[in-house]
Amino acid sequence: MELLQQLISLAQNFLDRQPALALALGGTLTAVFLGTVFGRREEKREIPGVAMGIYLQLSRVVWAAMLVALVAGAAVLLQSYLGRVLSDYHHAHGRLTETNLEAVRTIWGDEQVQGELSADLWWEQEETERIESEDLSKPAVTRKHTVRYTVAENPFVTTRHEVTVRQNPRHKGSAVYAAYETTCRFTYVLRNPAEHDVTAQFKFPLPSASSMYDDLAITLNGTNELDALQVEKGALVLEEDLAQGETANLQISFKSRGLAYWYFQIRQPREVRDFELLLNLPDLPKSKLNYPVGGMAPTEIKPTEDGHGCMLAFRLDHAICNKGMGIELPSLSQPGETTAAVLAEAEKGWVLLFAAVVLGLTLAGGRGGVLVGVLVGCAAALGYGLLGDLSDTFLGFWGTAILMLIPLIIALGWLTARCLPALEGKLIALELLLFGAIYPCLAALDGDRETLYLNISAFIFLAIVAWMIAQRTANPAASVAPHDNHVVAST
Repeated sequence: MELLQQLISLAQNFLDRQPALALALGGTLTAVFLGTVFGRREEKREIPGVAMGIYLQLSRVVWAAMLVALVAGAAVLLQSYLGRVLSDYHHAHGRLTETNLEAVRTIWGDEQVQGELSADLWWEQEETERIESEDLSKPAVTRKHTVRYTVAENPFVTTRHEVTVRQNPRHKGSAVYAAYETTCRFTYVLRNPAEHDVTAQFKFPLPSASSMYDDLAITLNGTNELDALQVEKGALVLEEDLAQGETANLQISFKSRGLAYWYFQIRQPREVRDFELLLNLPDLPKSKLNYPVGGMAPTEIKPTEDGHGCMLAFRLDHAICNKGMGIELPSLSQPGETTAAVLAEAEKGWVLLFAAVVLGLTLAGGRGGVLVGVLVGCAAALGYGLLGDLSDTFLGFWGTAILMLIPLIIALGWLTARCLPALEGKLIALELLLFGAIYPCLAALDGDRETLYLNISAFIFLAIVAWMIAQRTANPAASVAPHDNHVVAST
């Protein structure tokens, strides 16, 4: 009873996921049962008695039920085998996991979000406070203390940034992760807007707390300031005195590396003046550009001189903007991606292939048709298993498909055609090639139209089945003897 419930559950699940394929397989099982019970009977010289007639009919029903169980069991087992082939292939090829991703982040560096420089200006002034005593006979008390005055005006005059992002994919486990290397130069011109000499604290946030920064350089008015630099809470901090009206030219440069995307954002609420960010992408053409979520489109896009990449320019002036700017790297083709996609679609194509062979042989009425159909389905499933194994060799996917899978499907079609009349045999052989090779490849390579290809294949299957049934209805003798001697299992 539990086995029956599991089979019913599997059938219901299959019907919910793939109703067209479930219809094809269900129709095949029905045809096997009815064809066995009510199909061709051997001519008898003597008419059996009532008891013998009942016994023979019950025997045919039992035999039909056994054949249905054989076909259903073969379908379940071979579908399970194909699912296991796909699962094992996914496990060994292009499997993106959080564990491997964290390992890449640790070894190489993580996603980078670059913040803008902040500049805090202030001056300190000593002031004297006079405190009068309540007792007028006592003298007043004076107290000196230092007061800090903060400059509220915006000190930024111009901003020029140049960042080069070059792709450098990283391999970890069986997958490839989109990674990059950067060369950054950030240049600022600032002016002390106060009517006092001030102390300026420049704080430049690093884009990632766990990344590596090489060739770090920081200059102020052409003077190297690395010795005065401090690192506090993931930011580079530099303090310098600026005279009234003095202009400072600050430049920060370094090389780094990260994953997936590079992002720049001005977080401080201030007016952005004469700002330009040039993002050089030497190996990313315009057709593959993709911007991070929340990012703005560039002001200008120019191709590189060699045509292999492009240059993005982001320009702002007298603007208030909290949107980011940057680039997100395109998704990489994973090892074995084509093979995995074909194996995924082959599970569906195999159902149509199996149903076409078993149903065609059943409608033809020859002995052993069910056994031939099961053997053909088993051979096709093993062919897909070999496709997954051999695609890792020097042949690759296309070499394996051309030299192994397609010849196997053609051979199975030829053998099946010999069990059927001429035209019907050719149609079934055509279905084998269509469902076993053409459909999986088309659906895998053009995933956006996968449903279209499946529906077309199902329609062709139903059309051929309808034509075969019409032929049998119009000419009942067509299912009898002329081709029986070709059936493999007839002996």
